[in-house]
Parts: sequence; structure tokens; C-alpha cells
Amino acid sequence: MPAPGDIAHLLRRAGFGGTPSEVATLAAQPLDQTVDGLLDWSAAPADTQPAFLTDGDVADWEREYRLQQWWLDRMATTTSPLQEKLALFWHSHFATQNEKVGDMLLMYRQNALFRSAGGGNFRDLVHAMSLQPAMLIYLDNDPNVVGAPNENFARELMELFTLGVNQYSQTDVEEAARAWTGFNTLDSDREQYHFYSSRHDNGMKTFMGVTRNFDGPAIIDYILSENSIKKMTAARFIARQLWTFFAYSSPDATLLDAITQVFYDADLDVSELLRAIFLRTEFYNSTATNALVRSPVEWVVALLRALSMTAEDANPQWWMGDMGQELFEPPNVAGWKNNAYWISTTALWARADFARYLTWTAHDDGFLSQVPSLPVSDAVQAAFDAFAIDAPSSATRAHLTSWLTAQRAAPGQWPDWQTINLTTLTMLSPEFNLA
Repeated sequence: MPAPGDIAHLLRRAGFGGTPSEVATLAAQPLDQTVDGLLDWSAAPADTQPAFLTDGDVADWEREYRLQQWWLDRMATTTSPLQEKLALFWHSHFATQNEKVGDMLLMYRQNALFRSAGGGNFRDLVHAMSLQPAMLIYLDNDPNVVGAPNENFARELMELFTLGVNQYSQTDVEEAARAWTGFNTLDSDREQYHFYSSRHDNGMKTFMGVTRNFDGPAIIDYILSENSIKKMTAARFIARQLWTFFAYSSPDATLLDAITQVFYDADLDVSELLRAIFLRTEFYNSTATNALVRSPVEWVVALLRALSMTAEDANPQWWMGDMGQELFEPPNVAGWKNNAYWISTTALWARADFARYLTWTAHDDGFLSQVPSLPVSDAVQAAFDAFAIDAPSSATRAHLTSWLTAQRAAPGQWPDWQTINLTTLTMLSPEFNLA
């Protein structure tokens, strides 16, 4: 049976953390059974379009904040956390910004696609993503027409979405751009995809050395279906990206070869790749367990879970831009980076400010109210348990123990300061900020 620490690690990476009781339950069953359970989304809550997205009395900027709250709440409360965590990965991988798209209904539809299709066949996901208005608008395929091809989407389809750098030529970009002409949004309704045959270049194109009358979807099929070399390249590229997101960066060649082969042999089934990742022994070694800083989204969701708060209660959207990760507003088409990207002075100050804000709300709700009546060691452990910190370092435990001992010895202290400050300090501890 797996060690409880391994299960706690898995639940943080494949979701947003687990309670001590959840960890204990899952540690009593085989690891592959737990992984299969994480990949089973049959009981996931229905994905119902929020009504405010089509309410004419709600401005788009307000729709954005409300949809950010909606998704944070869904991540915090779902019974299928891996589904949401994977949607978060695809949101960065196939990045679009509402700042340019300017329509939160389109951003929601893209988000819903990542949720419904993110764990299925990668080729199918790429096809669907490519024809969604959010992507057509963001990467300028909406105005891509015969005689004036726009290269933006054609380039990023290869470089960022499927193959990686140095896997194509400028000629391939130019010919793929011609292939994507006419795949636009409807002139009378930009919220709808439409193929205009009159705007499509029906001439022969030479793409990756093959001359045909390619259209846009045929470019995807050539890369991910017909061309076994490029399909393997794509499998390796996505395997590396997902391992980096869930485990750690720079996996060695042997490990990467193994999970790539699983993905390739499964005809690019994302769930099979995830299963291979979560069952690798390397996923549970010290390199993996100490490798990733929680992104702002992961950190905020973990806080909402620990404090039993809704995003409407917490209003994290006012801080998350400064933390470095504002949902539906990736910094650019390359999406968000990780680790050091989250620990700038501005980002850490924003976390601290938000933590202090939440502390007062938590205190009003009676969170950790038992702390003043507990022995110091028990009070510190209660804080670790409340925030699902399963393996605090001896240094963190010693610092909190020393601080709380001194707090109690200080004359004239309001007892509630123990609860208030211990809550803030635990939120900001290294362990709670690591994924």
C-alpha cells in the first residue's frame, strides 16, 4: 500500500490537496485504484453555463470577475479535482486572454471544452480548440483570408500547442496559414465559428515536404495522425509539458521516453498519459515532492478549501493579478511559467496581504478557535491539520512553537491573537506554499 505522504503528495498535484482523513482512506488501498479514481470524472458536477454570462445588465468586466469566482469555487468543491487541475493546465497551454477576446461567454466555452475534453484524445482536443471563437479571435485567424494570410495561429499551433520549437520551417508556417484561411467567426455574430469557402485558399500547399490542397484541420491530422515522426514529436512535447506541470521540470530521457511511448501507443489519450505519470516511482521521489511552488490559483483554492469559504466571501480576484495569475488573463500566448514566476516581491506581498485579509474573516467564523485552550504543541499541530500540511519541516514546527510560546508569555495579550496570527503564519508557511 502507498505511504500516506505519497497520497498527500498525489492529491496536491492531481488536485488541490486532501484532508488527513481523505489521505488515510486512500492510503489503505492500492495506488493504481486511487489513480483510477482520480481519472474517473463520471460523478463530476454538471457544467452549466452561468446565467450572468448572458445577462445584458452585467458588464463584461464584472462577468470576468464573477466567472473567476465561479471557477475557483468549482475547483475548491468538485468531487473530480483532477478534471479541474487539467483544465487549468490547458488554460495555460492553449492560452487566450479576455483582454483581447473581449467576451467572457467565449472564454467560458473554451473553459468548458478543457473540462469536457481535456482528459480525452489530444488530437480531438486540438481540433475543437482550433475552431473555437476565443482562439480564432485571440490568434487572429478570424481575419485570415485568401490573399492576406495571417500566420499567428499557424505558427503557435506548431510551436506552442503541438510540436515545440525547431520542429517546423517558416515555409511550413506560411503554407499552414494558407490552409487556415476562411476558418473565421460569423460576420454577423462573432460568438459563432464559421467556415467561409469563398475566403479559403484552395491552392496546393507544400507542408512539411508534402504537397496537397491542405485545409486547416488537415494540417492537424497530418501532424498528429498521418506523420508518425511528428506524432511522436508531439507525444514527447505534451508528455514533457504535463510531467513538468504535475511533477517537476527537466525529466531525464529514460523517464520521458517511457511516458511518451505510453501516450503514443494510446493514440494520444491524455488520461493514459496521466495514469502513466501518477504511477511512476519518480513522481514520488524527493525531486518531485520538493519541486513545485503552488501557483496563485492552487494556493487560493487550497485556502478556500481549508477555510470552507466561497470565492465570493474571499474576493481573491482583487489580489490575484498582483500574485501573478489572473484567470482568463494569461500574460501572453505562452501562458504562465511556474516556480520562480510566483515568488517575486510583488507576488509574495500580495499573498501575505490576502492571507491577512482572510485571517480576519476566518476568525469571525470561529476558525481554529480552540488554539488558546490547547497546549502549544497541540495548537501548532491543529493548524497543520487545518491546512492539510502533512509533513511540516522541523524548522517550521520549531518556529511556530517558539513563536506561540512567546506569544502566550507576553503580558496583557488578547488570547485571540494566538488564533489570528497562527492562522496567518500557517497560510504563509513554506509547506503550504509548496504543491
